[in-house]
Amino acid sequence: MTDAPEDIIVDEEDEMDFETSTEEGFGYEVNEIIFQGAEAKVTKCTWLGKQCIIKERFSKGYRHPTLDTRLNKARTKQEIRGMHKARELGIIVPAVYFVDADKNQVIMEYIQGPTAKYWISNLKPEEYDAKMHEFGQILGENLGKLHRGGLIHGDLTTSNLILKNGVLERLAFIDFGLSSQGKVTPEEKGVDLYVLERAVISTHENSKALLAGLMEGYKKADGKQFIAVQKKLDEIRLRGRKRDMIG
Repeated sequence: MTDAPEDIIVDEEDEMDFETSTEEGFGYEVNEIIFQGAEAKVTKCTWLGKQCIIKERFSKGYRHPTLDTRLNKARTKQEIRGMHKARELGIIVPAVYFVDADKNQVIMEYIQGPTAKYWISNLKPEEYDAKMHEFGQILGENLGKLHRGGLIHGDLTTSNLILKNGVLERLAFIDFGLSSQGKVTPEEKGVDLYVLERAVISTHENSKALLAGLMEGYKKADGKQFIAVQKKLDEIRLRGRKRDMIG
């Protein structure tokens, strides 16, 4: 594909060929797989004339069939509920169009734009720190809104963030399969931040500007809880360092 960098959650190594076909009785035309991981595959498709994606969770042969069915259904439900809640909180997420619970398939909006991971990898050296800091502020403010509204993403990485139409201020969140919601604690918020922090550090060099901006934006959005969350984040970092030392 010539336009891989603009696809919803594609990095070049994730691409693969797929024949166009129509699934009988389900009303969508499959175009191409744009991502396949251990848990699910994401396929670009056309549904009722709209360009969409379809996400399908895999069955795992090593799991007991009953457990496998429950887990897949639970994660599909979590993802849908998470996206719905995030949209209520003013966060850009894909719109859900159709759910096939028996097949663990969800048809949702196709968001055009690069992943944050791809966007960062193409920043020019002279603009890198300034853009990373700006991105961190926008990300932190959006994440703070999620947390303030009682939603934990659970799996934040720069591959799960899309710049809609390439616009930094139009940051979209995807992949809510591990999300949780309710009266979330500072510990849960701290863990969500820590997961993101570790993902950023392991994926991107010179990430200090991003992480500094992240906490600035987060404080702006969730100021009342900021001190408690920052304290928990520091404790979680310390636990992480101790685990690394022990091995």
